[in-house]
Amino acid sequence: MAGVRGGGLDDETLQQLRSRATQLLLKEDWREYIAVCSRIVDGASDDRRVLCSALAHRADARARLGDAAAALADCDAALAADPVHPGALLSKGTILRGLGRNALAADCFRAAALAAGSGADEARELVEQCRRLEAQARSGAVDLSEWVLAGFAGKCPDLAEYVGPVEVRRSARGGRGVFAVKNVEAGATLMMAKAVAIGRGVLQDTTDGGEKMVVWKDFVDKVLDAAEKCPRTAALIHTLSTGEEQQDDLVVPEMALFRQEPEDLSLTDGTDRVREGTQEVLDVDRILKVLDVNCLTEDSPAADVLGNNGVVNCGVGLWILPSFINHSCHPNARRTHVGDHAIVHASRDIKAGEEITFPYFDVLVPVSKRREASRAWGFECKCERCRFESEDFTLKQEILKSENDLVNGGDMGALVVRLEEKMRKSMVKERRKAFLRASFWSAYSAMYDSDKLVRKWGRRVPSEALVAESIADAVGGNDNVLRAMLRGSKDANGCGNRLEVEDKVVRIGRATYGKVVKRHAMRALFRLTLDANNNINL
Repeated sequence: MAGVRGGGLDDETLQQLRSRATQLLLKEDWREYIAVCSRIVDGASDDRRVLCSALAHRADARARLGDAAAALADCDAALAADPVHPGALLSKGTILRGLGRNALAADCFRAAALAAGSGADEARELVEQCRRLEAQARSGAVDLSEWVLAGFAGKCPDLAEYVGPVEVRRSARGGRGVFAVKNVEAGATLMMAKAVAIGRGVLQDTTDGGEKMVVWKDFVDKVLDAAEKCPRTAALIHTLSTGEEQQDDLVVPEMALFRQEPEDLSLTDGTDRVREGTQEVLDVDRILKVLDVNCLTEDSPAADVLGNNGVVNCGVGLWILPSFINHSCHPNARRTHVGDHAIVHASRDIKAGEEITFPYFDVLVPVSKRREASRAWGFECKCERCRFESEDFTLKQEILKSENDLVNGGDMGALVVRLEEKMRKSMVKERRKAFLRASFWSAYSAMYDSDKLVRKWGRRVPSEALVAESIADAVGGNDNVLRAMLRGSKDANGCGNRLEVEDKVVRIGRATYGKVVKRHAMRALFRLTLDANNNINL
C-alpha cells in the first residue's frame, strides 16, 4: 500500500505529479507547471522538504511569467518553513537580482552558499555578480570590453539600473525635461534603465506596416502584463505624459521614484489604479496613450544597439526615465542598447543646469527638413541651432540656395566650397559653422566620398577629419561623424600628431557609444558597429 502523506498526497501521486512537472518544465509551459506545483504544495503541508521544494519551483515559474510579488511570497513561505532551504534562497536571490535589489540578492546567495553542498561554488559566484551590479548601480561604471573583444559572443552582460547626476524639472521647451545637476564630460553615463518591456522582430520588409503591427501588439501586451503584475511599474508608467495634458498640469515626479534603494523591497508603492469593488483595474486607455508618445525605438538616430549582430531589425520599448528626455537638433546625449537596458550617455560636454536632449530624428539635414520632421512629431523645435538657421539674415539666402542645390543634385564639392567661403566672408563663429556643416553633411560626405571631387576641390575646404570634429562638437558624436573621423584621420591632415589624432578618435568614439569599453577594446567596438570596410588604425 502506498504511503499517505499529510494532506492526503500519497507517494504514487507525488511521483506522478513530479513526472508531469518535469514534462511541463521541458516544454516551458509555466502556467500548467504552476498548477502542478500548487497541487504538490496543497498535498504536502506536513512534509517540509517536499513543501519547500515545490514552493521554490513554483516561485521560479511565477518569476518567469513576471509575477515577482507572488514569486517572492512563495520563497518567503518556503523559508518560513525552512530558513536555510537552498532552493528557496537561490530562487529568492534570483528574483531580487532581477528587480535590481542586488544587496538583498547577495544576502540570499550568501546564505545559500553556506547551506548548499555541491552548489556552493555557484552561489558564491552569484554573490560576486551581485556585488559587481551593486557597485555599478552606485557608480554607473560599465565595462563591456571582454564581451566586445569576443565579438558579442555568449550571453549579454548583466547590467544594473543607475540614475546619475540628473533630475526631472520644468523645461523651457514646455512640459518637463531631464537636466544635468553638475558638469558632465562627453561619454559619461547619465542613466541606465531596464525596459518595462520590449517588442522585437526580424522583418522581411521594414516598410511593411502589418509586420510592424505584430511587433507593436506583442510589445503592448507585455507592457500591460507588466503593469498588471507590478503596481510600482504601473505607477511609473503613470508619471509619463499621454500627450493630451496641458503642459502646466504635468506633475514633476520626485527622483526617488526612479531610484531603487538596496533595502527597499516594496512592489506596491504609489499607483494610480482605478478600483472596482475589491479588484484593481488598470487604466488601459491611458497606458496606450502613454505608449503612443513615449516609446523609444532601437533604430533611432540617437541610439546604437550592441550584440544583436544585425539580426533584429525592429525593436521598440518603454524605458521610463529616458522617456522624459526631450528633442533638440543641437543634442547632447545618446543611448546605447545592451539587452533590455538603455545606457544614456553625454554625447558632448554638458554644463550643470543644461537640459539633456536626444535627437528624435536625423539632424544631419537642413533646417527645412528638420522642421518637417518635428511637425510630424507634433512640435516645433526652437533650439539654438534651428533659431540660427531660420533667422540669420546674412546667411538666409545662402542656406536656401544650398538646400535647393542639395535637392537638385550636381557638384556637391561646389556647394561645399561656396558655403565655406560664405561662412568665412561673413565671419561666422566656429560653433555656427559646425551647425551649418551638420545641416549639409550629405554634401560634405558626398564630396569626401569622391576622389574626383576631392582632387578638384580638396584644397579649398577643411579636411574630412576637421569637419567631423567640428560637427561632433556641435551635435555630439554619432556613427556618421565617427566613421568620417576614422577615415579622415588616416593621413592626420590638419589633425595633429599621431597621439593627438588617436585622442580625437577616442573622444568621438566615447561621445558616440559612451564609456562602455576600455581604450584597448575600442578598435573592436568600431569594427563591430561600423561598416566592415572601414580601415581603423589607432
